[in-house]
Amino acid sequence: MSEEVFAGVLAVWKHGIDVHDPDEIGTVFADDALFQGAHPEPTRGRASVVAYYDGQPAGLRVDYAIIDARRSADDVVTGYAAADFTYADGEVVRRHVTMVLERHDDRWLVGHYHVSLKPPE
Repeated sequence: MSEEVFAGVLAVWKHGIDVHDPDEIGTVFADDALFQGAHPEPTRGRASVVAYYDGQPAGLRVDYAIIDARRSADDVVTGYAAADFTYADGEVVRRHVTMVLERHDDRWLVGHYHVSLKPPE
């Protein structure tokens, strides 16, 4: 169940990145989400997430593999994934992504997002 929830949110996130649709990405983030992307300072709120992805270059794509997903409370799922971000020029940036998902009525939304370096293999 937890992995299915995480996979559903990741699918929307991935599609939004792949087609460069920041508003679509924003649909899976809570209004008050805490967001730590590649920028050094975290931001808060769905609007800051949309602005972040709007600033990403066209042609960016992401592929991911779920490492772990677990329910830490009835309305909370924490997911951890390896993500490879590929730029239009072919450069690949490897990261780990952690998302804390919160159930809001019948939807699961990202309440906390954190990206970190993935060590070389």
